[in-house]
Amino acid sequence: MNLTSSNIIRLLVVIGLFTLCLLNIITPQIEQLYQSADISLGTIAGNGTIHSNQPATVTSAVSGNASIATLDAEYDAVAIARRRNETLFPPPKDHPFAGARDANGYWGYVADPTSVRTTMLARFQLEQQLKSGGSTTATDAKALTIDDMIAARYMPLTRTKKLNGLPLNETELICQKPPGKSIEGNKGGWYILAKKVVIGGPLPLPTDASDPREPAKGWKHANKGNETNHPNTPYFNTPDPPKVFCGLYTYHKRRYLQEAVVETWAWRCDGFLAFSDETDPTLGAVDLPHQGDEGYSNMWQKIRSIWTYIYINYADQYDYFHVSGDDVLMIVENLRNYLWSIDDENGTKPLYIGGRADLGRNTVTCGGGAGYTMNKVTLEWLVKGPFSKPDKRKASSEDRFMGQILNSFVDCYDTWDANGAKRYIGFDPKFAATADGIHGNKFMLGQMKMWWKWVGKNVTKADYVSSQAVSWHWLRSSEMFKRVHAIMYRTCPKGTVLANALEKIDNPEIAVQT
Repeated sequence: MNLTSSNIIRLLVVIGLFTLCLLNIITPQIEQLYQSADISLGTIAGNGTIHSNQPATVTSAVSGNASIATLDAEYDAVAIARRRNETLFPPPKDHPFAGARDANGYWGYVADPTSVRTTMLARFQLEQQLKSGGSTTATDAKALTIDDMIAARYMPLTRTKKLNGLPLNETELICQKPPGKSIEGNKGGWYILAKKVVIGGPLPLPTDASDPREPAKGWKHANKGNETNHPNTPYFNTPDPPKVFCGLYTYHKRRYLQEAVVETWAWRCDGFLAFSDETDPTLGAVDLPHQGDEGYSNMWQKIRSIWTYIYINYADQYDYFHVSGDDVLMIVENLRNYLWSIDDENGTKPLYIGGRADLGRNTVTCGGGAGYTMNKVTLEWLVKGPFSKPDKRKASSEDRFMGQILNSFVDCYDTWDANGAKRYIGFDPKFAATADGIHGNKFMLGQMKMWWKWVGKNVTKADYVSSQAVSWHWLRSSEMFKRVHAIMYRTCPKGTVLANALEKIDNPEIAVQT
């Protein structure tokens, strides 16, 4: 063969392509062998240290040699990225039954739904010890419990952000703005959060004594027809409150919202996980792949994998399962109490619970904006039935698809209270304060008027929101989450503008004196 320069170039190209193909065939096989032995190929090649198949902290084999540690981390990052390539490392089962991956990219990960509670409790214990100036010992601090966190109205205010180039801490951002001068929007939003919504209060009674209605399907089961004589109707459908699992759908670019969720309401759930495209136990985040790409336009496939993963791993650990987006703030105490009031016929009645919505195409469903809740009966039917069949549809309107499927088995539960007000709220407090049924976008106006038809009266503004609301939607920043939570839960430090304003509401005699 005449080895001209052009022939040499062709030969090199062929050799290069052959080498790449060989690597793509052999490397995954080697990696799988190391995985079966519980060894990371990246760490073997990087520094000779064998790490277990768990999220690992990469350290240098040579003390003080930062460059080697950096190379280790970079090599591991490449190895993890390869393992997360489903073409090279396919899932053990077809979606939505494939399962999750750990922080190193290995399939078969079963997340601990109490990890957020554990992380936040440890953080609370440490902060209490530091605040005490030494009067609280480490042993005493470790004795503190979740109940102590709730009693302390705990919400960390430790982050900072820049405003006009200057650092602004969260106490200033959340607690030093006067009522109605932050994301609540106006006095109407302030009133709803500060006065209307009550954390863990009684189920609402009709405001009009002549109104015979009861909360829809709720506490009529609780005290045998004597409801109107009980201003503090008890929740006693079972001796103990139900255990509630809370799930969140999100992805890595919304980590700032995941952090806000963890620091406000996630730890109040009995179990919590954030279904994402990365695994981080401190945030309860789980890398849960699904069919198709990661994006809002493919929410239907994501939600199929989420509900399937929940059923396979946690169905026997909890009584109810709630899933919402990462821009939803839950009022967990109100959700748990409301679920406690529902007669589930000793766990045999299918329940699909949320804010009823008419999404067209003959579909009345539980709207996805505020999130929705199922019990095990419904979840089992969903996963063993419809989700076990092939479904390659790609769509953002997962709540409409869910309603179309579930309506053949169970209807969306009527969750309005005795006054026709919403519990599962698909908008933020600012919108609620101005919701008059006249102004607003076409979709929201249509939903509001359909709601009036269902409840038999025109409820607007503050009357549209139940005193036992369980969720808010459209919270799109950490500031929004923490401001709304701080007003409802009274979490700001004493002496701040917000704390003083709320003190006057809770103790009217103070307002008179000042």
